[in-house]
Amino acid sequence: MKDKLHAVIVDDEVKGIEFLQYTLEKQCPEVQVVKTFTAPLEALEEIPALKPDILFVDVEMPRMNGFELVEKLSKLKIQIVFTTAYNEFALKAFRVSALDYLLKPIDSDELKEAVQKVLDSRENPESGIQELLQFMKAQQGLKKIHISTEKGVYFLEPEEIIYCTSDGSYCELFLTDGSKLVSSKSIGEFEKLLSEKGFFRIHHSSLINVHHLKKFSKVDGGFVEMVNGAELAVSRRKKDEFMEFINL
Repeated sequence: MKDKLHAVIVDDEVKGIEFLQYTLEKQCPEVQVVKTFTAPLEALEEIPALKPDILFVDVEMPRMNGFELVEKLSKLKIQIVFTTAYNEFALKAFRVSALDYLLKPIDSDELKEAVQKVLDSRENPESGIQELLQFMKAQQGLKKIHISTEKGVYFLEPEEIIYCTSDGSYCELFLTDGSKLVSSKSIGEFEKLLSEKGFFRIHHSSLINVHHLKKFSKVDGGFVEMVNGAELAVSRRKKDEFMEFINL
């Protein structure tokens, strides 16, 4: 057994990494930080070879958020501790098994408690990430999806989304309350996530929630009008499939 817990920190903010690393050095001598990452995609490539015991990962990051990174690392035996500057994430719900969820600025006592949980769980290093995935599946069972943006991660019911449009490598989500979210996920990823919840991709750049469909016009190649007044074209190759989908 290793003398120390080997840790990796993933946070897109350098100051966040530096503060956590400093606090670990001062308050948790049983932890050795072996590497830090500001880019989650780079972390995804290197973490398997590093084989850390514990992963401190920020929730809100561009290109890939903390939840998505952890899900892609699900086959590894790593304990997970989330960190975030936002307090709207049901913190107590994540405080299960060896997992923990720390609110920035990170409190040293809470950090020590999180490390102790990991130490206590060394007999079963898979339990933390597996329980996290079970929690995430339970959230999906509640019909909520998480949308990562520059401002934070939003948890939405699918019915709150009227439609999505792609804008290069980003996706814009138009909501029933009149607001709009911009996500780094592609429209294809949202199609996979929402296709079984009444969503149909009418065009390579448009994914709509048919529950919010107000009108379908067959003229001019075909277009739809949504409940918020937006008009979106239906591609010719999708027209027949779409008509079948809405039972026309």
